[in-house]
Amino acid sequence: MHLLHKDIAQEIGSLLSSRKQTISVAESCTAGNVAVNLTLISGSSDYFKGGIVAYWDEIKQKLLSVDSEDIKRHSVVSNEVAKQMAHGIKDKFNTDFAIATTGYVGPNGENVGQVFIAVTSANNTIVKEYKFKGKRIEIVSKATYKALSLFLEEIKS
Repeated sequence: MHLLHKDIAQEIGSLLSSRKQTISVAESCTAGNVAVNLTLISGSSDYFKGGIVAYWDEIKQKLLSVDSEDIKRHSVVSNEVAKQMAHGIKDKFNTDFAIATTGYVGPNGENVGQVFIAVTSANNTIVKEYKFKGKRIEIVSKATYKALSLFLEEIKS
């Protein structure tokens, strides 16, 4: 299982460039891998403004405006937190779109493979929950691919 998904990143890049739109990312479980994939493409600096890898709850709260009460109520791996991460990075970086990921990549724990991915734009926010199987690196790769796919699907519609 590889961590690079160049074909889908190329398609995203072409669409964002042609539309003169921008994107930012807030990543937890994918640890910057979505950003890596988006920036593999020459010219990505035209549309990719940047991102934050927010592993700790404190960083999600301070830099992405995630509500600590929602973390307590729903857990850091939840629909609510993914949504707030996406809104937080989109607002902070002033982009047209944002992608956020939060999840458990293991190898230990009862919810290994549970990942929430949020995609947000000016008009819409989508959050999807996934349950991936595999080793840690496989879960990260699958979550990255799903984040890019979900985003591509959203900007095409």
